[in-house]
Amino acid sequence: MCTNLNFLGYLTHAHAHTLNMATTLKLIGGQGGSPFEFHGMNNGATLKKIGVAVGGSQVKAVRVELTDGKGATFGDANTFNEFEFNLGERITKLSLWGNGAGTRLGAIKFTTSENREFFEKMTSWGLKTEYTIDVGSGICLGLQGGYGSDIDCMGFLFINTIKSSVLTDMKYPTLSLFKPQVTPEYVKSLSHHNDTSLVQEESITYSKTLTKTSSWSVSNKIESTLSVSVKAGIPDLVEVTSGFSLTVGVEQSTSLQKTETITESDTINLKIPPGKTMDVEITVGRANIDLDYEAKVKVTCMNGSQLVFPSNGIYTGVTYTSARVSTKER
Repeated sequence: MCTNLNFLGYLTHAHAHTLNMATTLKLIGGQGGSPFEFHGMNNGATLKKIGVAVGGSQVKAVRVELTDGKGATFGDANTFNEFEFNLGERITKLSLWGNGAGTRLGAIKFTTSENREFFEKMTSWGLKTEYTIDVGSGICLGLQGGYGSDIDCMGFLFINTIKSSVLTDMKYPTLSLFKPQVTPEYVKSLSHHNDTSLVQEESITYSKTLTKTSSWSVSNKIESTLSVSVKAGIPDLVEVTSGFSLTVGVEQSTSLQKTETITESDTINLKIPPGKTMDVEITVGRANIDLDYEAKVKVTCMNGSQLVFPSNGIYTGVTYTSARVSTKER
């Protein structure tokens, strides 16, 4: 079992300081081979598919694919038994075995949150010590270990138990270039005729319910694994001399998909001269907003440590101008 990770240099931290780290990793097997790491620690991609090939006295090779579409194979083999994770499926139990001689990885067994099991073990040698691995949150970012023509040692890199995941530090790089197309929607349209010889006063009340929406698409299917909230300013319309442009509101906490119902209502008082007709039109403007965004996902673990990676995507929103009243006398 490789408990001393110094031979892999960069792995030492993951073993020695799990208590203050956002990830947990335990390597099982021997001391040889070239170090490998294949994971989504930098972009939030998680383990999508694992293929394992076994020999008589060892795990021969592993093939891995992440949710960002990247894949790799470590070790030498042609035939793999594969397991593909569904979106949001986590590992709930993991056991690893060495080959009993202290030189290679011998077996891998895991159970998932959907009660599916995967078990691959060397074919000739019997299994000796079973190592039950701490899976943290059950979200596996990928694999690390040592390999040559076989898998010398290996471990699964998990995010520790999670307290919160937030999409934050939001920027909309093309905000100032975006020209909102505002489409008028009628709230009320009416005419009042004054057939008396005195000025008539009329009050008109209007009310319309509008639904504003906001949504952020997230890269690497992060949202299917982590329950991500959003802390960001939301793009909204601002009136300028040439029409409308966009501004970002104050930062607020919200969800990846947000729906807000607002009511535009007011009472207008009109004075209609004798013998005249007043036409009144009340409209609101509706705009669809599509913007690229750049942000960070900050995962905070129960132990206080943080994992931070970039996320880019598209912000999509529907918003409205305030009501506009136009009156025309004829």
